[in-house]
Amino acid sequence: MNLLNIFTQSLKESFTIVLIILILMIFIEFIVLKYQNKIINIIKKNKIIGYIISSFFGIIPGCIGTFIMDSLYMTGLLGFGGIVSVMIATSGDEAFILLSMAFKGDISWNIIIILTSVLFFLGIIGGFIASYLKKKTKMKFCVRCKIENHKVEEFKLKHFFKEHIINHIIKKHIWQIFLWIFAAIFIIKLLQDYIILDFTGSTLFFILLIASLVALLPISGPNIFLVIMFSQGLIPFSILLANSIIQDGHGLLPILGFSIDDAVKIKLFNFFFGFLIGGLLLFIGL
Repeated sequence: MNLLNIFTQSLKESFTIVLIILILMIFIEFIVLKYQNKIINIIKKNKIIGYIISSFFGIIPGCIGTFIMDSLYMTGLLGFGGIVSVMIATSGDEAFILLSMAFKGDISWNIIIILTSVLFFLGIIGGFIASYLKKKTKMKFCVRCKIENHKVEEFKLKHFFKEHIINHIIKKHIWQIFLWIFAAIFIIKLLQDYIILDFTGSTLFFILLIASLVALLPISGPNIFLVIMFSQGLIPFSILLANSIIQDGHGLLPILGFSIDDAVKIKLFNFFFGFLIGGLLLFIGL
């Protein structure tokens, strides 16, 4: 296949994927914003349910659910265990890419269900472990701003269209997602055309380490390469899962601005947790 054909196919696939992602992002952001007040009230009442709800917000594709949990953490309504649950469960914008590939038939829906379910339960478990470690080690965290009678902005369609669809989804996400998807598809197609990509044995453990280190970056883009590689059958589920556990898309950015120390502790916990889970699954051949 010549370079022009690879470029054209990559461009076509990227546009198709991004169009599906755009529709999904608008729908999910609308639903989350519409009903966030009811869910937040549940979190305030029960700590155990709080871990479950936090993990649920994490598996919501994109960053809107994570950003809501960030705000609760920064205002003292959510603890270390709760925010860890969110960050473990979330895959950021990569979740939209996986969904779009499932719609296209490039990835089985069973894989999406399994990955989402595993991240959800690991988020709950990780949250409990993080909370336990915090108590045992007496880790210090930034003092949160206690806000009584915290209220989320009233949902309005005009505001949603301008601020969430135009300023957030289109201006901040879609164009970046498109560029990263195109780059990933183009580069992998190019490599496959000229090089036989067959990762086995020790090479996979090296890729697991690289995938885990890449996931430390507080952005979504580079992780798209792992999603594309998985869809092409180049890496196993264990590596994709480890990357998904550790990475949180743009979800950690608000906390980085709030407290670098807190963000580092969250990220380090997720790194060791995700690398351990990924390594164990890779060892048994998953």
